[in-house]
Amino acid sequence: MRTGSGRAWLSALALMAVSGPAVASGTSVGGPDSVSVRRLAALPDEELMSGLDANVETQPSVTLNGQLYFFTGRRVTDIEDRPLKLWATDGTAQGTRSVQDLLPTSAVIDHMTLSAVPGRMFFTAWSSGTTGRELWTSDGTAQGTRLVRDIQPGGANGLRLPTALVPFGDSVLFAAESSLHDSELWKSDGTEAGTVRLKDIAPGAQGSSPSILGRCGDAMLFSANGPEGRELWRTDGTEAGTRLVRDVRVGAESSDPAFAAVLGSTCFFTADDGQHGRTLWKTDGTQAGTRPVSDLVPGPTEPGLSRFTVLGDRLLFFVNDNGRLDLWKTDGTEAGTLPVKPVPGSYSLNEPAPTLVRAGARVYFMTWSLDSSGRLLWVTDGTSAGTRILPTVQAGAPLTLAAWGEELVFITLPNMWGSELWRTDGVTGNTYRLARLPSHRNFIPKKLLPFGDAMLVVSGDGFAGPALWRLDRDATAPAFLECPAHLDVAATNPQGTEMHLAPPALTGGQAPFTVRTSHPEGTPLSMPMSFGVRYQAEDAQGRVAACVIDVTVRDLTPPVLKGCPTQLTLNARSPKGAIAFYPAIQVTEETGNDIVITYSPEDGSLLPLGTTRMTMTVQDRAGHISTCSFPVTVRDGQPPTPACKVGEVRVEAEGPDGAHASWPELTSSDNISSQTTVTSSHASGDLFPIGITPVQLTSTDEAGNSRTCEIQVKVRDTRPPVLNCPADIALETAVLSGTRAEYPLATALDSVSPTQISYSPEPGSLLSPGEHSVRVTALDAAGNAALCSFQVSVEYDPTSDMQRGLGCSVGSGPASGASWAALLLLGWTLCRRRKGAPSDA
Repeated sequence: MRTGSGRAWLSALALMAVSGPAVASGTSVGGPDSVSVRRLAALPDEELMSGLDANVETQPSVTLNGQLYFFTGRRVTDIEDRPLKLWATDGTAQGTRSVQDLLPTSAVIDHMTLSAVPGRMFFTAWSSGTTGRELWTSDGTAQGTRLVRDIQPGGANGLRLPTALVPFGDSVLFAAESSLHDSELWKSDGTEAGTVRLKDIAPGAQGSSPSILGRCGDAMLFSANGPEGRELWRTDGTEAGTRLVRDVRVGAESSDPAFAAVLGSTCFFTADDGQHGRTLWKTDGTQAGTRPVSDLVPGPTEPGLSRFTVLGDRLLFFVNDNGRLDLWKTDGTEAGTLPVKPVPGSYSLNEPAPTLVRAGARVYFMTWSLDSSGRLLWVTDGTSAGTRILPTVQAGAPLTLAAWGEELVFITLPNMWGSELWRTDGVTGNTYRLARLPSHRNFIPKKLLPFGDAMLVVSGDGFAGPALWRLDRDATAPAFLECPAHLDVAATNPQGTEMHLAPPALTGGQAPFTVRTSHPEGTPLSMPMSFGVRYQAEDAQGRVAACVIDVTVRDLTPPVLKGCPTQLTLNARSPKGAIAFYPAIQVTEETGNDIVITYSPEDGSLLPLGTTRMTMTVQDRAGHISTCSFPVTVRDGQPPTPACKVGEVRVEAEGPDGAHASWPELTSSDNISSQTTVTSSHASGDLFPIGITPVQLTSTDEAGNSRTCEIQVKVRDTRPPVLNCPADIALETAVLSGTRAEYPLATALDSVSPTQISYSPEPGSLLSPGEHSVRVTALDAAGNAALCSFQVSVEYDPTSDMQRGLGCSVGSGPASGASWAALLLLGWTLCRRRKGAPSDA
């Protein structure tokens, strides 16, 4: 599959030089991505595990002569386990190294005791077979690293664990035992002579077991067990200046003072005077100046007071009163000691309160949301109105808070693979990302180590393992422009897909860049799984831009349906409706055939008359749904039965105008509609002209369906005329050729149309002597014929004309001439016969 980012993945082992065209302009000072990230050194022995801190984060670190000293190594499993090694960095890759060789190989350093004063650092160590656990010092060189004093000579331990070495001027204060269990307060300036016990507060074998609380002016406050119980003491580093400040709980019982903070010249601590429970006290180092500030929670209960933080002329702290946590403030007076705001949620007395971090003119802290869905970032200026949740939706839930100059910086997780550094000044809308950090899935950075103007952080490196990184304010720091926290990639086959993404474009930095990625092009990615796809670009100055995308292969596309109709129309065959079947719809699912098809209504359902929506739903295994939905209209689409009971009506013409025609009663039926109507182009009984007239009959049901049939009305004239022939007649002729046919005309009558009479032979025709039949035909307009005949008898009588006398004309003209010739011939013949005949005598 191709994505919108193209196909330009790099092999995880391949490096690529990126030139200018792939780089956008840098960001402005103080804007987003304005912190550069440089890799100082790999920490190969550091074990980065999910939910656990790195040793660099949890173990003490100190700054000496411009170098930061810290511990790294495999995870500590026991207080006597010493797997850690001492490292140092001057903030450069070349100057970051192990300095474990400062100590003799026989000495084993106690990493939790590291401390520093100007010019030297202190720690405790023990040498197997030589000394027990004693105080050591180092100036950062092997020659300047030595045992300070064997406080309890031999193999016994002069210092016990855990022991705090607390800087005090050029010296450190600590609890030590010059004999077994005789723990008292000591001081050391790094020399054997300057390592002395300040005061034997509790003479005897047990000692006072001092616990150093904190600096107060030019003195150090500590608690110690004396005849008065464990009470508040102070020291200025001399025996004379080491004294009891006040027996807060008068008598032999202890008030157990705990240090709070210093506000101006006033030092605050908590103590239990036996009457008011644990309350807030203040002191100026004198007995008279040591007094309670306020009984915060009246009554016998002992609230938990913690997280004392100075903000301007006020001291902020938390009070846990039986599970209710409130933010308080004090200016050192009872009237000025007031609750600021309750913190939502419930906190047990053993549960630590949120850490307060001061940055600029504000203090920040984190709490869990009430539904435990994530962390909330709070900001306060010491007032109730100014104590609120700071929106960090874009950044995500903060995990680590630290002050960097006047700003608060914090680490967030954009996804399960990466981490980012963000900043805020406490103003809504002024929260933005400073850098994307190189990261490791199984580890979340939990501490930022200040180092001059920079910050150091331990984090994973997807390419080289755990490493120490340096963060600097840098307006031209390189960064990837687009690095989405999450990216869903569509599966292209049932197993998943192959990745084809281009490295995001870079901004800032100095070319050329060396870019690498964790996934080469074409890497098979299974479904459903998430993959941390990493990019890392290093510019010419060694500044590193990081990006890690949580890529998840998913079935992102729903099934494809082809052949879905826009609508269907069915003709009902009964008043109940029609049975409907879904058409053949082609279903294509690119991740396989694991689909579920449902129908509503079911395939083959009987749909009523009207419109019903039919829906075919296809769901794949990822839950994506495609539907084919279309209206199906079941209608009465069948016309009623034809109303024509006959196809033809024949009638005899009644006259010239035709005839009246009738047909059977018009009826029609329909299997769905209860009523039908019949319309006709002519009514039964109408007068129809002669010939063929089509009669259109239309049957219409209640749905508007119609059917037309036709009756052909045929009006015919089939009756012949009534013909009357004249009677037989006889004609005489005096010529042998005959005579003209002269006879009366026949008569014919027809009720429909005129008739034409014809004779054969026609009148005037020459009839020879003899019998002649004259046929008469009467023909009407319809072609009907009537026949009759009569006889004409022509008799030859030569004397007929003579007998008629001269009055009898034989005519004139050629015919008359012929007649005359015939007569003359006849006369001559008769005369010859007579001359030749015998006489009668």
